[in-house]
Amino acid sequence: MSDPLVSIVIPFYHTYAQHLDACLDSVLQQTYTNWEAIVVDDASRTDEGRVIVERIGNPKIRIMRHEQNRGQAAGRNTGIRASSGEFIMALDCDDLLATTHLQKLIQALEAHPDCGAAYSDYRLFSAVSGDQHRPVRDTRALLKEQWIPHPGTVVRRSLWDQTSGYCEDEVFRAGNEDWDYFLSLAEVGLKAVRVPESLYFYRQHVNSISNTRFACEDYIMRERMYVRHQRLFDRFRMGRTFLAGGYRGSGKAFWKKGEPVRALKLLARAVWLDPLAFAQVVLRNVRRSPAH
Repeated sequence: MSDPLVSIVIPFYHTYAQHLDACLDSVLQQTYTNWEAIVVDDASRTDEGRVIVERIGNPKIRIMRHEQNRGQAAGRNTGIRASSGEFIMALDCDDLLATTHLQKLIQALEAHPDCGAAYSDYRLFSAVSGDQHRPVRDTRALLKEQWIPHPGTVVRRSLWDQTSGYCEDEVFRAGNEDWDYFLSLAEVGLKAVRVPESLYFYRQHVNSISNTRFACEDYIMRERMYVRHQRLFDRFRMGRTFLAGGYRGSGKAFWKKGEPVRALKLLARAVWLDPLAFAQVVLRNVRRSPAH
């Protein structure tokens, strides 16, 4: 195996300061040693990020700072553009890596030169525990759901360079900037390889198990994603199905919030976009009910 440089980009905000030490320690413990780590402080209200990085005192870890809060997508773009690696990887500042994470993913990419990204299985910890296994699927499947995990996935810079990076539009502050990112990679020929081991440890916070804002804004995010990647959706004739999924999810979220009028409008839009998919969802729910 050659020894290419891997650039690890870690968006950071002061509310996650209690986790940053452990996150960076998991990077320092990697068996693959040719890496650089860039922490991007997104205009934190405290100086804790800089203090932690300086206390660690490793020249392979540096910190940058936004003067205004711009969100995780912007943080990743800032870090990647300042990096030098042949491979790039986003890491959330409250998550952890197994010691062999980089080694095994780089080995997988070198064994599959036709692949532009490598990912591993996830191990959930904290509020929820368990393993997540996501088999490799194709572009058509990616237009229906984000089957490739985001943080911890190693991407060839040559693939990244063919895109404009993460979309920093305000609509993605609620989420889905990672799915949009993979759609950008898919437009330039993304192929992925999976390492079937739980090498990425994904922290589950109590308030992240059910993200009401994300669900309510899902249809808005999907509308923007469709506009940005319309040619890709149209090539597979998946646009209406993709949009309908967002309207169904948001309609359900507003119903739970006690806003039935808005919920019914969104659900009606979902039916118009993809009546067959809506009927299938209803049928599945009926079959799962206690009476059945």
